[in-house]
Amino acid sequence: MNQSRKTIAVFFGGRSVEHDVSVLTGLQFLEALDPDRYAGLPVYVDPDGCFWTGNLLKKRSRYPLGEDAKKELTAISLDIGAGKAGKPKFSVVKKGLLGESRSTLSFDLAVPAIHGSNGEDGSLQGLFEFMNIPYAGCRMLGSAATIDKNFTKTTLAQHGVPVLAHAALSRRTDGSFWEKSDVEKALQEAFSEITFPLCVKPHRLGSSIGVARANDWDSLIAALISVFRIDETALIEPFVANLVEYNISASRAFGDFRLSAIERPLQESAFLDFKDKYLAGSGGVKLDDAPVEGMAAQNRVLHPEELTDDQQALIFAVTAKAFDVFGLTGIVRIDFLCDSKTGGLWLNEINSIPGSFAFYLWKAASPAVSFSELATAMIEEGFREAAAKRLETDVVKSGGAIFQRD
Repeated sequence: MNQSRKTIAVFFGGRSVEHDVSVLTGLQFLEALDPDRYAGLPVYVDPDGCFWTGNLLKKRSRYPLGEDAKKELTAISLDIGAGKAGKPKFSVVKKGLLGESRSTLSFDLAVPAIHGSNGEDGSLQGLFEFMNIPYAGCRMLGSAATIDKNFTKTTLAQHGVPVLAHAALSRRTDGSFWEKSDVEKALQEAFSEITFPLCVKPHRLGSSIGVARANDWDSLIAALISVFRIDETALIEPFVANLVEYNISASRAFGDFRLSAIERPLQESAFLDFKDKYLAGSGGVKLDDAPVEGMAAQNRVLHPEELTDDQQALIFAVTAKAFDVFGLTGIVRIDFLCDSKTGGLWLNEINSIPGSFAFYLWKAASPAVSFSELATAMIEEGFREAAAKRLETDVVKSGGAIFQRD
């Protein structure tokens, strides 16, 4: 065994409706690690927010994990403050016949692979920064900004990026529901003229969970009720006619700014939903003798020939602009909506932790990048970011002392 290998803790699962998607992404990343350079440490965050580790976590056939499976795992918790003196650590408490035994489990860098709330939204990244833990991927600010579709679109529109007009309706805190007249007023302010169909989506979730097409007022209200069960705010947008979606990934993890191949996902319905992204063509549950496919299993066209030079140039320019506006790092996927008849293009959303880390787009890039190379680039960028952000925190040395010290 290479004793100089770095231990990479991959966090997946989480307290989010995107829990299962996150499991796939986390297991994929663990499989992609270069074994000569890194040792992977699986860290499963269950729906209650508890941390677990153990080899069982790498077995896809054991999910969802029941109580019997957890008996084969080790409960762990982050050791607060350990990262300042040296490597970050987990505290491990094991119960036996002779009582409790306590130990620590150290690692070198964390990889957040948790999609959606409590992971992709900057909260986990904030925890890592508070605890001085090096981590891969987007920083706290970029993660928090881009998870919020309302903030993302409003900000990018101010920078000249084409986005669809939208209305944002928040769930009422008193338990009442929106009156139709109030919804009508909000839509008129956003669109001037209300024209069905409309697209309704959660403003802080990904993986197309909760996205619905509203063809009339009844289906609009039903869609809002569904969104308010999983998110506090719903976005309502015009439904793009002749809809085609295009996705691209971007990164500076390789040292320079790079773009992946463009894809056109194939969809069974009028818009790309969760079923199209993760269940179509999956053949059911993936067992341990099959690859963890996740987003890689989705039907897609790479390098779509129908895109004109001007459309490709717009996608490239808008992607670079969005990357810079939010100061992004790691591997990011940016999704676009297109009217295939008019050629109109609009940025739809930014994914700071894309499903499968979008490795399937990098495999088709020029030059091609394997998932192992992608994982290595993310990890090494994470170490560089941690070194660059290292600051003086001593009160006396920094000149911020008020109280007398010995």
